[in-house]
Amino acid sequence: MSRQRIIQIVLFAIGILVLAYFIAGSGILDQYHIIATVQIPLLLVAIVFSLANIGTKIVRWRYLASAFGKDISWQDAGTVTISSFFFANITPGKVGDLFKAYFMKKVHGMPLIDGVSMIFYERFFELVILFCTASLIAFTALEQTTLLVLEITLILLAGLLFIYFRLETVIRILQPILVKIPVVDISAGAGVKIGRLPPVKILAVFLISLISLVFEFLRLGVVARAFGFMIPWLDAATSFSLSIIAGLVSQIPLGVGITEGSLAYLLRADGCPPVTAMAIVLTDRLISMYFALGIGLIFSKFALDRMKNEER
Repeated sequence: MSRQRIIQIVLFAIGILVLAYFIAGSGILDQYHIIATVQIPLLLVAIVFSLANIGTKIVRWRYLASAFGKDISWQDAGTVTISSFFFANITPGKVGDLFKAYFMKKVHGMPLIDGVSMIFYERFFELVILFCTASLIAFTALEQTTLLVLEITLILLAGLLFIYFRLETVIRILQPILVKIPVVDISAGAGVKIGRLPPVKILAVFLISLISLVFEFLRLGVVARAFGFMIPWLDAATSFSLSIIAGLVSQIPLGVGITEGSLAYLLRADGCPPVTAMAIVLTDRLISMYFALGIGLIFSKFALDRMKNEER
């Protein structure tokens, strides 16, 4: 077993233990009947927001493909986007998201570096929006741990910007390593040209990413209301953003344990009872992240089959 695989398993195990700790400490195991109090109509609305979020991400990937010169079908856009929910979330730091670039290379003949650039635009704008939204918590209660998470995110954003605008230099430095990776089509001594989008298309990607995350904010707010907790919409957005950032910083696959624990803590800080907070968190994660992971696993087979058909 490779060292990377061992690290991945250890991190995931730590996350599971952390999640178990928060669940046990919340008291929900003794008051599990609270799950039955959920208002089904509101829960269905939350599920619709979750599906809308997925649909928006499909739209974004198809738009990015078009911006980089590849008009792909809605079927391919859906297949690669949904399957990436599985590959990205089972790996630390969502490195598995690179599968999308590999898919575009094998199925549509897109240079791998263009696929990576598409992923960059997705991730960078998501981080920017999450960071800006989470930063709003500074106007209410900024604790030392919260400040640390925001500082790490800001450093990450600065690093992404530096790498993007100096990507040719970074690839040149890493070229002796990259040429040994089978899926990377960068030959030794070859020049690297990065395709960058014009401002109008960058703005379009930003707006699509914003819409996608607004659906996430709305979903959490509706789930909270389904359990009778009337959280302010802005608080739902800031709590969601900060918990997702905390999960990303932890490098634990799915952010399991860290995301749930931090979100439950933030809900409790807003006045939500511990048991209700954990019920909200578990329900929200079930109809968003774990639902996406499940359909991602199913669609990953379709994506791999599509790639195999192209090789024949």
